[in-house]
Amino acid sequence: MFELILFMILGIVFGTITGLMPGLHINNMIPLMFTIPFLTQDPELFSVFIVCFGVSQIFSSFIPSVFFGAPDEDTALSVLPGHKMLHEGRGLEAIKIISLAGALSLFITVTTVFAFSSLFKTFYEVSRPFMHIVLAVIIFAMIISEKNFRKMLFAVLIIILSGFLGFLVLDGSFTNKTYIMFPLLSGFFGLSTIALSISENTKIPQQNTDNELKISFKKILLSTFLGSLAGIAVGFLPAIGVSQAATFMQVIARVDDPRNFLATLSGINIGNEIFSLNSLYLVGNPRSGASVAIERALGSLTFQQIILFFGAIAFTVGVSSFLNSFIAKHVTRLLQKINYQKLSIGVFIFVNTMIFVTTGFPGLLVGFSSMSIGILCAKLSVRRSNCMGSLLIPTMLFFAGLNPLIISILRI
Repeated sequence: MFELILFMILGIVFGTITGLMPGLHINNMIPLMFTIPFLTQDPELFSVFIVCFGVSQIFSSFIPSVFFGAPDEDTALSVLPGHKMLHEGRGLEAIKIISLAGALSLFITVTTVFAFSSLFKTFYEVSRPFMHIVLAVIIFAMIISEKNFRKMLFAVLIIILSGFLGFLVLDGSFTNKTYIMFPLLSGFFGLSTIALSISENTKIPQQNTDNELKISFKKILLSTFLGSLAGIAVGFLPAIGVSQAATFMQVIARVDDPRNFLATLSGINIGNEIFSLNSLYLVGNPRSGASVAIERALGSLTFQQIILFFGAIAFTVGVSSFLNSFIAKHVTRLLQKINYQKLSIGVFIFVNTMIFVTTGFPGLLVGFSSMSIGILCAKLSVRRSNCMGSLLIPTMLFFAGLNPLIISILRI
């Protein structure tokens, strides 16, 4: 029991630290973890460490997204709603909503998994042939949601540009696919936001440190419920990720208020992390970096191990919710004492350095290309979520079986 608690605490500590540093996603860290004998001597304890690492990193990675506009691939869409609340002096509230939604998602997801796990394998097989239709509907809904015809045309332009870039990056042969999502999404949502803040000499207002949430518990619960269901879908549908699911909920379920959307995105992340383990157990399909590492360490999972991991997740969610609020309070105080423009320049340099370290010059090219599209999106006054065409279009083409044809036409 002592060793179990030790490995859970170690996972939380390292997950929290790396989550605060953009670019150090769990997928990047897994190869390093397997080289540490102390961690890997007991495969089950090592798997517990990975579970706690992954969940705690989800929580802490929202902090740089909200306060600095420096996301990782799972929190990219939180930048704009989080930044909007930051500019309203409600950055701390944004983190509290994310933490509360994560805790609620734990309960919702675990309950749903145990109630309907027998149906997931059937749904996995039945839904796959129709996913390109669902994605086409999402893209169409994204366009018409702009309402103004001129903005609809601009939205089409952004979706096409980002979709073409996404296809080149994800299906082309000239970049390393291992970490390429980091520069792609950081450019669209993080670097573009930071660049605009620097050019406009943005100043952050005094942050409110009260405990009030300007959203009802009922709305948080509903948004988290929708996010948890979307996170479960991500957990067993191939080629569908957190960002695509968040775009789906934003467009189809009309979850576009910043507070509601942050709760939904938190629910998606936690729901996906929990269900990816169940997906490994049910259909042998690891759907997250953590579950891939666990499969490598343990092979197939037993029901008793699933229960152990769910318990570790519950412990991590409780501790991480507290840690997130504690860290966010100190970050809030720090923002009042420093020059935000200089901080933004420092974060911009740091993110680009991490892109170069993880992906080299091709990654920098991808990052600056996606940043340009993100800035264009802001200048045209259309939703930045249209940049998710970078993932939606390649995924739609994948399910439609058109990837080989497009690749042969483009000769990439």
